[in-house]
Amino acid sequence: MVTARARSAPAPSDPINQFFADLAQPGHLATFESESGTLRFDVPNGKGAERWYVTVNDGDVSVARQGGQTDVVVTTDRPVLEAIVAGRMNAQAALLRGLVTCQGSMAALMMFQRCLPGPPGSKGRVAPISSATVTAQHDPKHRRPM
Repeated sequence: MVTARARSAPAPSDPINQFFADLAQPGHLATFESESGTLRFDVPNGKGAERWYVTVNDGDVSVARQGGQTDVVVTTDRPVLEAIVAGRMNAQAALLRGLVTCQGSMAALMMFQRCLPGPPGSKGRVAPISSATVTAQHDPKHRRPM
């Protein structure tokens, strides 16, 4: 008697792993020109945490699952990080709501936000802007009227 073996369905793509793999793919991102920093993303899973280390060095980007010293540690639950990397949730809004915690350099986290996708259905990306450009545009002599 011949028995049929059911094929197992392929595992659905993990949006977080896919995001970090896509981020490292080009190796160099103009969005991060003249920027440097190392970020660690922690996602608690009951047995510890899944971790992704993102290193930016003058626009060169690498992603690893293990690493050393970081400028910032970002911790959040898996559903929140999935929503952020899919563009369904704004990272800064998640931070303000307490859905994401950040220990270390807030500037590194703000730099990283520039590589996150916009909301579903948005048209294109905003042109890259460096932190130096933003701070150069701030002139304390020209205050907004209250």
